Amino acid sequence: MNTLNLAGEWRLSRDGAAPIPGRLPGCTYLDFMANGMEDPFYGENETGASDLARHDYRYSRTFWLDQEMLETKRLEFVADGIDTLCTVSVNGKVAGKTDNINRIWRLDIKELCVPGENNITLDFANPYVHIETKQKADRLPRPMVPVGGIGHLRKTPCHFGWDWGPKLPPAGVARSIGLEAFDLRVEDLRIRQEHEGGAVTVLAVATLSDDQGVDVAGELALTCPDGERIVRNAVAEGAVLRWSFRVENPQLWWCNGLGEQPLYRLDLSVTRMGRETDRLRRQIGLRTVELDTGPDAHGRRFRFIVNGVPIFAKGANWIPPDSFITRATRETVDFYVETAKRANMNMLRVWGGGMYENDDFYDACDRNGILVWQDFLFACNPYPFYDEDFLANVRAEVEDNVRRLRHRASLALWCGNNETEAFVMIWKNRPKIFKSNPDFYHNILRRWVAEADGVTAYWPGSPSSGSIDERPQNMKEGRIRGDAHLWQIWHGMRPIEAFRTFPTRFCSEYGMESMPSMHTIRTFTDNPSPELFDPVMRLHQKCPGGNEKIMFYLLAKYRNPAGFEDFVYLSQLVQADTVRFATDCWRRNIDRQSGAIFWQMNDCWPVASWAGIDYEKQLKAVLYQSRHFNKMLCLSNDCFRDRAEICIVNEYPSAFSGRLEWELEDFSGQPVGSGERDVTVGAVASERAATLRFADILKDRKKTEVVLTARLTDGSGVRDEKRWLLTPDRNAALPQAKVTYACSENEGVATVKLTATHYARHVFLEADGVTAPWSDNFFDIPAGKSVSVTVNLPAGMSEREFANRLKVRTLADVKPKNSRLKDRLLRALMMLKRKNWIYWLLCRVLLG
Repeated sequence: MNTLNLAGEWRLSRDGAAPIPGRLPGCTYLDFMANGMEDPFYGENETGASDLARHDYRYSRTFWLDQEMLETKRLEFVADGIDTLCTVSVNGKVAGKTDNINRIWRLDIKELCVPGENNITLDFANPYVHIETKQKADRLPRPMVPVGGIGHLRKTPCHFGWDWGPKLPPAGVARSIGLEAFDLRVEDLRIRQEHEGGAVTVLAVATLSDDQGVDVAGELALTCPDGERIVRNAVAEGAVLRWSFRVENPQLWWCNGLGEQPLYRLDLSVTRMGRETDRLRRQIGLRTVELDTGPDAHGRRFRFIVNGVPIFAKGANWIPPDSFITRATRETVDFYVETAKRANMNMLRVWGGGMYENDDFYDACDRNGILVWQDFLFACNPYPFYDEDFLANVRAEVEDNVRRLRHRASLALWCGNNETEAFVMIWKNRPKIFKSNPDFYHNILRRWVAEADGVTAYWPGSPSSGSIDERPQNMKEGRIRGDAHLWQIWHGMRPIEAFRTFPTRFCSEYGMESMPSMHTIRTFTDNPSPELFDPVMRLHQKCPGGNEKIMFYLLAKYRNPAGFEDFVYLSQLVQADTVRFATDCWRRNIDRQSGAIFWQMNDCWPVASWAGIDYEKQLKAVLYQSRHFNKMLCLSNDCFRDRAEICIVNEYPSAFSGRLEWELEDFSGQPVGSGERDVTVGAVASERAATLRFADILKDRKKTEVVLTARLTDGSGVRDEKRWLLTPDRNAALPQAKVTYACSENEGVATVKLTATHYARHVFLEADGVTAPWSDNFFDIPAGKSVSVTVNLPAGMSEREFANRLKVRTLADVKPKNSRLKDRLLRALMMLKRKNWIYWLLCRVLLG
């Protein structure tokens, strides 16, 4: 096969105007920015920049073809991720039209090309005109999304805005673009594994582009993690090649926390009459991943099993890492996935309103042991599955992406949609939609996935009961099944503690918004003193009533701070505490609840959102603290008004025996009480190890004056250690701890040793110009003790310069703005904002 890469310089024109320099892969917004347009992410620029999407565009360039490429049997234009309504022309003649960003398009252009110089044009049509035309002919109901009718168009849904994303729909090419000339190529390579008796048989079947008779052969080489290479040869039977490998002592691939991620490589070379016609490579992990939905006393389970071991899924929802996706480099994706691993996550859910990610994402998940819950791209909208042309387009999309991803070690689940099934209930007056949408997810799509994959589990939607006859999110004991999205906390403005009352089997969405870091805020506003409700901050908040909700939840835990930077700091602590509290609740019930996937991992632009990492790759408190509350062997505290219940969670496949020690100290480090006991926790189990009643342990001290420390040890040392207050932070009598620090630097890595005279709560470090993640942050320092953290310094920054820039903040440093009475009144006012009380009412009525 000969290829010609068309990535690089193109010419871009709008509505027939004079062209400007452009680049593909890329998009209109990036090209206009490169030619002088202001950044749509800055200030209030998004408002004006959104009009850019309401035009037609042409990308054009020339390319050179030699005679050899023209003499092959096939010459095809191949593009992955054409966005979206595009007419492809070569030398002035139409080669074909595209209408789905999620497909790999192959257009025959052999008869349109000539030796030497050729011209190619990509004409992109205004997506709004298409949607409006379709809506006039067949109006789809508009649920809670910014643009009605987007279900007619197979374009990334969140391009049209979401409650965390801007309304900036680009046109262009998202992944790759080029030409392929060939006589014979591999259409498909299907890989299956059979695990039996401690060995693994790898079965591979290649389907060729056509049957070219005799003398077609294929060599498939399996390279093991230790470098051993096993080669198998096959002769084509028609248009099919088959191979089999038996691996006697397989190195199994495990999700993060349970083991390593050894990867095997398959290299395929296809020849005809001894001449190579095509080659490809796949990377696999030897493992089994199952979804267990069998019955139990509470309803039906929803848990993943990896290599026979039940797991508790811990992770986050993944959205596109940039509104203009080609800006998201492999390094960016690696950073996010490696951060998930460091946070002791084992799963990311690729959300159905975004994109099927490129191979860089799945490569990173394979390497880091992060299981992938993969939504198909249907979200919060009705879709015209009753339209045969639309259905055929979707089928091609499904086949392209299932074939591309099914071999992945990290792939755990195909999921039919995001929240569409939940919305179907309100479309009963639209019989075509009401009938066709559930039928598609429960029957048609399930069948397509079984045909194209047949190994990876399929689930009809999120949330879903798994049954077309039973509504999602039934919380009645004995009937609890499937996964849940719990937005009663946040949208419904229920207290964080309400998570205790929702006995979900698996929570695939829940969360709490927070502000992005001050570093990120400074990238989109030049206001030296930003305010929560100023025009720029409001534009960079896409959830209706979102900033008011952040204030509402902040005031439940803390005093209203006098400074905006302190507000940012506190908002992130509230988010971290929310995710921790919910995760702890569910892990303490690991026998009935098997997953906590919070919303959301990342951002696509600088915004106040639910993300754990903001757009500038600054980790929020929730990502730092996840490393501690997501530990495989972990302590947690179920704290009530009169007692603390210390629990141990063991996610390992073997029982744990050790010792639990606890101690109560005042904020100056003086002991108040202590205790210890031997503990045993079964495999993949939890144990309520100690109940400490405050009346028994406080003696003459107040709850507001002490900190509780618990420590879990065994023969190998300390396995976990946690600290908790016995009262909400806003009521704690925290002293103004003096925190001193000493800095050192070695080969570009700074170490900060911090020492506190008194208990220092939620110590936060930052330094201007230092943007790399710290080894830890938002941590506590016991009275009289020291904690050391590290961070990579930017090139050229000296130890002295770093020390001068370093800032240390603790919770006791935050000064309140108002009296406690004013805080209570302000919190009530946030609740009474029109959009918030309407959402509160809707959640009460619809979700309970």
